[in-house]
Amino acid sequence: MTAPSTHASAEQAKPAKTITFKVDDEPVTTAEKDLTPNQILSLAGVDPASAYLVEVKGRHQESYEGRGDTPIRVHAGDTFVSVSTGPTPTS
Repeated sequence: MTAPSTHASAEQAKPAKTITFKVDDEPVTTAEKDLTPNQILSLAGVDPASAYLVEVKGRHQESYEGRGDTPIRVHAGDTFVSVSTGPTPTS
């Protein structure tokens, strides 16, 4: 009969890798690989009820308007912008 192992597996001993991406030119860091656009906005301090997320990939932009709860894979260096859905202020 063998004694149960008392050390943690190599998988458990590894620290979680963090991913840093930008929202509105501000760095945001997470350990999660899959996030919803609403979660990304919240992590960036933006209220998802008054904005939606757009991912910027070079010259291409992917809007997540109306898809705030759809999980997306986030990668280090990704760039996002928030777009306000509220009224435009006038000066």
